[in-house]
Amino acid sequence: MMNFFQPSYWLTMQSPEVTGALGTVVFILFVLCLVLGIVGRIVTDRKEQDRFKREIGGRISTLLISMGFLGLLLFFFSFERVQFFGARFWYPAWLIIAGVWAYHIVKYIRVEIPAVKERMASRIAAGAYLPKSKKRHKKKKRR
Repeated sequence: MMNFFQPSYWLTMQSPEVTGALGTVVFILFVLCLVLGIVGRIVTDRKEQDRFKREIGGRISTLLISMGFLGLLLFFFSFERVQFFGARFWYPAWLIIAGVWAYHIVKYIRVEIPAVKERMASRIAAGAYLPKSKKRHKKKKRR
């Protein structure tokens, strides 16, 4: 277990064993990411009327589909013992990429959406004082 925390354990080109119980758990995790991403994409495209909820669902679904696919690709390379692409350092890289991507989604939800909603509300409030455009009626042709 102490070997797990050593940099030399992660920075080797040797691919990890993915045939045991831990390999099965990792495989199920990657498949679950992919399936949840696909289901989330279908649900948000068909059910959501709110533009922001649809955008959030789309971003989360894209994260899950991409990371699930990359995880399965990584698992395949590890299973086949491909020297570089199946190396151990790709697993922490996968986690870091997923974490950074999730951080950007949370930032979008907490910072950008409220700012956009505030801008929309201020435009509507300012629009109440602007003159409305007059509807032009077509003149009837005289015969």
